[in-house]
This record gives sequence, C-alpha cells and structure tokens, in this order.
Amino acid sequence: MTFKAIVSYDGSFFHGWAKQPNNVTVQQTIEEALHKLFHKKITIYGSGRTDAYVHAINQVFSFSYDGQLMESNNFIVAINNLLPKTIRIKSIEKVNDKFNARFNAKSKTYTYIVNQGEYSIFQNNYFYNYNKKIKISKVKKAAKLLIGKHNFLSFSTSTLEDTIRTINFIKIYKKKERVFFVVNGNGFLRNQVRMIVGSLLDFNEDKKTLDDFQSLLKNPHKGACITKAPGCGLYLFEVQYK
Repeated sequence: MTFKAIVSYDGSFFHGWAKQPNNVTVQQTIEEALHKLFHKKITIYGSGRTDAYVHAINQVFSFSYDGQLMESNNFIVAINNLLPKTIRIKSIEKVNDKFNARFNAKSKTYTYIVNQGEYSIFQNNYFYNYNKKIKISKVKKAAKLLIGKHNFLSFSTSTLEDTIRTINFIKIYKKKERVFFVVNGNGFLRNQVRMIVGSLLDFNEDKKTLDDFQSLLKNPHKGACITKAPGCGLYLFEVQYK
C-alpha cells in the first residue's frame, strides 16, 4: 500500500531534505523514525529537495508499506513521538499505489520572507535580515518579467539538461516590516527561488536593470544572476496535485 503524508519542519537544524553522508537531514530522520515504528526499512520520497536551513510548512512525501498501518490519528501521534520537535507529521492518507509525491506534483508554492526593518537576532534563522527598505511597486516590475515559461538556468545552479520551467505567479506584499515573496510554478530548479529573490533585491538596489533580467532569460547560463538569498528565509508552503 502507498501512503501520502504532509510534514512541517524547521530547516535550521538540518542539512536539507535529502539523505547525505555525515549530515543530519529531514529524510534520514523521518526514515529512522519509521524504522523504529515498523521494525523494517522504509524509504520515503519527497515532493522535492529543500536545501540546508530551508523550512517547510507543507512538504509532501510518499512511501510504501506492506503491513497493517494503524489509524491515521494514532499513526501521527506515534511517529511524532519518535521525531524531534523540529519535525511534525501533520497528516497521512492511503493513496493509489501509482502515486509518487515528486512525479505527481502539478505545482509548488514557495514563500520567501525578508525583514526590511531593524536587525532581529532572535528571528535570524526564520527570515532574511536584509534590513533595507524594499520598493515593492518597483520590484514587481522585474518580477513580472519572470512569469511564464522560460529557461531559468541563469537563476539556478542546476546540472539538469532540461531547465525550462513555468512560473504561474509571483506575489509580493508587506506585513509590518516583513516583505513576502510568494512564488508558484510547475517545478523549480536548484536554488531557483533564492536566486530569483536575490536578483529582485539587487534590482531594488539598482544593481540590476530590467534589461539584465531579460538578458538572463534570453541567454541562459548556469548561475549567471550570481546573487542568492540565504536559505533561512525560504519556506516550501504547499504542493498542489490537482
């Protein structure tokens, strides 16, 4: 049987989602908890990888299990008791055996949070302490150029051959001294959202022009935009499957 689970995690304590030698990751931690619960090796498949220090509100993963799974509420209590407080399983459901959290995803929404006010030491792991005024109406002009289907290699450190992705929308709004960049697309390359935000902040400071954005899209070159916002401000907000 195949199961779909939704999980939140505080990325400050992990070197990203995917398993890697000699580092603590979210995938590894969840799989170890499942092993303790079921007394057998369970491999989970996430909707996508998040980098070190990146957070998730609603990351999705799937896994197969051929035994009898306890009722949903009991499972959530049992697995969360085995996980650190920095990871919480929010829901689980049985799905079609062909379901795969990564390959069945239709779109993803990321939120990046920037502090444009005074430096906040106690929230330093949960948003980017940019500490400069953001001209939202101005930045939206550059963001508009990124909407649609493009080759986003210039905004990524990806080694994939296919680097064409579609961004459905970018919303930018302010709440007090926090500015939120909400980006939705059919998929994202490595560091794509962080490089988009970093480039938009460059544009805010007149370090990039609208022509620069157009050139980065028309002449894709790995990492050409250069600037990458830190991982601490990024949240995987939601994964859509319909």
